[in-house]
Amino acid sequence: MNVSAAQLRDAADSGTASDPRPYKIGSLSYSLFGVIFVGFWLILGGCCFSLMAWMMVPTVLPLVLKDYSASAAMIGLVVGSLPSAMNAIMNPVLSTASDRTRSRWGRRRPYLLFATPFVALFVILLGWMPHFAAFLHARGWDMGFALGSLVIFLIAVCAVIFQFFDLIVGSVYYYLAPDVIPLRFYGRFIAASNIAGTLTTLVFSLYVLPLVKINVAWVFTGVGAAYFLIFMLMCIFVKEGEYPPVVNYQKKQGSFFKRLLEWVVIYCRQCYRQPFFVMFFLGLGLHSVSTTCRSVFNLLFATEDLHMTVEQFGKVGAAGALVSLGVIFVMGFIVDRFSPMLLYLFSTVPILAANIWGYFFTTNYSSFFVVGIAISVVYAIQSVCGAPLGVMIFPKEKYGQFCSANAIVRSILLILGNYLGGLAIDFFGYRFIFVWDAVFTIIATAALIYVYFKWKEYGGEKNYQPPSTE
Repeated sequence: MNVSAAQLRDAADSGTASDPRPYKIGSLSYSLFGVIFVGFWLILGGCCFSLMAWMMVPTVLPLVLKDYSASAAMIGLVVGSLPSAMNAIMNPVLSTASDRTRSRWGRRRPYLLFATPFVALFVILLGWMPHFAAFLHARGWDMGFALGSLVIFLIAVCAVIFQFFDLIVGSVYYYLAPDVIPLRFYGRFIAASNIAGTLTTLVFSLYVLPLVKINVAWVFTGVGAAYFLIFMLMCIFVKEGEYPPVVNYQKKQGSFFKRLLEWVVIYCRQCYRQPFFVMFFLGLGLHSVSTTCRSVFNLLFATEDLHMTVEQFGKVGAAGALVSLGVIFVMGFIVDRFSPMLLYLFSTVPILAANIWGYFFTTNYSSFFVVGIAISVVYAIQSVCGAPLGVMIFPKEKYGQFCSANAIVRSILLILGNYLGGLAIDFFGYRFIFVWDAVFTIIATAALIYVYFKWKEYGGEKNYQPPSTE
């Protein structure tokens, strides 16, 4: 989750025992019940966003496309590469615009309120595209496409529009919590968010995924309707406070394009001039690339190569999510006591072991179950360890800016990774997901080892001072 360190640092989180609302952040003031209430709606909204952006579309859409004979490269392009390309452009613009927005609804909620109806609409339409294509084909309005090609084309167009609006939500939602959750509760909020996300994965795997083969259109419709209702209620119940006036760092003279170019130059110089930060961006981005083949093709590997049912795959995902709950809870305490950087690096060893074992010995449902649980546990460990890394590394006064710079690098790597991963799967088969994960985990770890030693040079755990960004 992206956290504005400057917001956390400047948050006024104090009060007196006689004050009925002693918990403060900026101009907001809460009772204990108020903090719980706001946290509940933020977490519920986050669960819906995760269900939509990280589970429903990446997992189910490849299955729909495969039913109409889409290649693995095409699936990787539609599900992974195109959204990543859009994110590389949209994320820094939306992050900066949101920081500088002032309205009666705050600076984050206007974007969420605008985009949420469109996200819900287009995810519902994704489910009905095969029916719409059949309708057009039956009447000769198919533009010369065969039925399967028409379905793939319409899904691709709809998916791009969906991703556009979903990226507006994704670029802004994670900045809302630091603006409204008091600092003293933030750690517990993060832990509760992770646990809720794992429970969402459990429910998706057990109860939603098995329905896909029964009626995929109504599954998309149900998820879209639930997303719309819950996210809109979250925007209503979570209030933003007042923000200080916007500070202009650029000269007002000059044309729009000249000022835009000036902003781009300043942004790139500050974020990318230090190899230390660039290697950190690369390390995190390549770790994301390492999981692309598994996230997109794991279900197809299970159903096509191992002849498992979707229900069996769902049970593996549910068991992995259930085990991850305990891991996340325990790791929350461990990360507070030991260096998250070292823990993150050490977690790559069991990742490599699980992938090597999986490549050679995953031959049926039982062995897939074992390796699936092992990988779920290790990535749960890594997700908890990785959450504080940006806060540790990035300059506090430019945290949001550096988060978007990191997102740009990650998106560029995922553009290449998703498409090249799809080509690799077309060439080597679905079992290559294990090789892909292992190779990119090694490269990513090498980059982060460099970062670790430079981080120690800059002061390490107790005395870290980031290198100059000017």
